[in-house]
Amino acid sequence: MNSKVNNVSIALVSSNNDVALFLKGVLSDEFGLELFSGFQIARLLERSNDFDCVFVDMQAVFCEKDEGQWKNVFQIFKERIFILTERPDGGGKSFGAPKVISYPFNKNDIAALFGKKGEPPPSQKARKKEADLFKMVPEFSRLLGSCERLNDTKRKIMMVADIDTPLVFLGESGTGKSMAAKIVHDISRRRDKPFVIANMANGNKELFESILFGNVRGAFTDAKNRDGLFKKADGGTLFMDEIAELSLDCQAKLLRVIETGLFRPVGCDEEFQSDVRLIFATNADLRSMVEKNLFREDLYWRIVDFPIVVPSLRERRDDFPLLVENELMEIKRKWAMSFSITQAAVDKITECDWPGNYRQFKSCLRRAAILSRDTGVIDADAISF
Repeated sequence: MNSKVNNVSIALVSSNNDVALFLKGVLSDEFGLELFSGFQIARLLERSNDFDCVFVDMQAVFCEKDEGQWKNVFQIFKERIFILTERPDGGGKSFGAPKVISYPFNKNDIAALFGKKGEPPPSQKARKKEADLFKMVPEFSRLLGSCERLNDTKRKIMMVADIDTPLVFLGESGTGKSMAAKIVHDISRRRDKPFVIANMANGNKELFESILFGNVRGAFTDAKNRDGLFKKADGGTLFMDEIAELSLDCQAKLLRVIETGLFRPVGCDEEFQSDVRLIFATNADLRSMVEKNLFREDLYWRIVDFPIVVPSLRERRDDFPLLVENELMEIKRKWAMSFSITQAAVDKITECDWPGNYRQFKSCLRRAAILSRDTGVIDADAISF
């Protein structure tokens, strides 16, 4: 990307070399300018946070076969998009009344778009700085998207990753809580140690202690020496998913380990020190469970030091164009089959509330791709929930 004397990065979308040369001459070296052709819209969407604004040559918008992707561009960039045209009325096509820059113009006109000395507004600068910070953490690429709700999750992950306080992820099933927990581990000082998952929904009450704390030979019928998950996760992270499913008796035993840092394998007289970062996750309302005596209040207060909510898909509608494109790329990689998608299909996807969240979303796209394999184009008719 070009240098940015004025701290402003501009993406120019145009298939007309004359327009590109004109803009390069007008902006000189005082603004960062990067050119995208009309066939690189997907790449521009992937890098939406790299640019303070997008200049679009009006002729590129009139390429009808790209209209679906253009709607995605206008939806994501919103107030950061400017149409370059010789017609002050914008040329007759509208995707939400974007700002229009009419020829002729000079670099002072461009600088005026961003305020004094070409500086972007403070809020825009802060968002850009934060987006750049997230990009420095490659693990965040697993939490695809840049809507405010998801960014809030990323902010909190960065705040707490290197603090060994118990952490709980809250959110509906299928939102990515397990993935978020793994990201915390991968960017923490424990990253080189084990990340161990314990699913409490699969835990048998009678076997709970053995699974978590281990047991010695002869502790019960046919028992052999067995390391529990606390031992396997030593020095690393133990992620306890579906913590709300744990029985009250088991909750009491877990509380003791959290408070003392000690655990005892079943059938063993010796206690061992636990050097484990504990991360929990649930889709339940723990506070409501406490009020109904279904979850211990003392345990509740020990694990909610820093709750982090992973938002549902219906709270992330601005991210859908990027999520759709990413899933189609994944399908191409796994199936060696390429698919495009119509704007009507994207609109239908965006309007759905997705009670099954990302799992349902991925299943829907895979099913739609199978139904559309003859044409290679996924239309709204192929989208079923």
